[in-house]
Amino acid sequence: MFGTLRNKFQIVQEGLSASIRGLTVIENPNQKKTIKSRNVNYDAGADVLHYFQLQWNELHELAEVNAAKAQEVDTLITNVYGKLEYEWNNITYLNNTLAIIPQINNEIQNLMDQIGTLEEMFEEVEEALYKLEDLNEMIDLQSRQLDHRFQLALYKEKRLSEINSVKAKLANEHIDRVSKHEQKQQLMLKERQETFDEVFKGELEAYKATGYIPKIPTTKEGPSLDEIVLDVDSQMFDEFLEN
Repeated sequence: MFGTLRNKFQIVQEGLSASIRGLTVIENPNQKKTIKSRNVNYDAGADVLHYFQLQWNELHELAEVNAAKAQEVDTLITNVYGKLEYEWNNITYLNNTLAIIPQINNEIQNLMDQIGTLEEMFEEVEEALYKLEDLNEMIDLQSRQLDHRFQLALYKEKRLSEINSVKAKLANEHIDRVSKHEQKQQLMLKERQETFDEVFKGELEAYKATGYIPKIPTTKEGPSLDEIVLDVDSQMFDEFLEN
């Protein structure tokens, strides 16, 4: 726009210069026009030239002022244009941002749905973890029970071993006691047998001497010789007595 103004000013300036040059052209002396020498102002051309020169200087100064102002206006317009372009870019960015708001809302909704799904999965995982903890506790309890049972089995086996050892010891002691008791009984029986043999021999000697068997008072500790029935053949007894 300011370039157009400059062009117009230049055109006007060139027109004025051409008019001034036209006025200052000296007429050809060969012309056949007759000029009256009366009432002719020879300084008129100089006055007109001076007038137009003044006008030209004024117009030139005004043109320079206008050019400076036009430059200032151009600078202001450039600044305004830059600001407007910046604001326009911001508005365009804002419009683009506003245009993608529905998409952002959709993405947010998708994220919310995914978050809901993740929450459900977290709840399922948490429930599974609780079940796993219960299962671990149950397995631990079963392991402790098996350990206790194993310890109980070992204790039972140890007690059975001790009981068997005690039984064997008691059996050995019983056998020893029975053996000692039998030996004692055999010794007592032997002593009684010897006693009976001595009594029998005495009675036999007395019988040989007197012909009868004397009665010996007995006690309640055992039967008398009269009460003893010898399961011996009488012929063998008679042969023994004859000897």
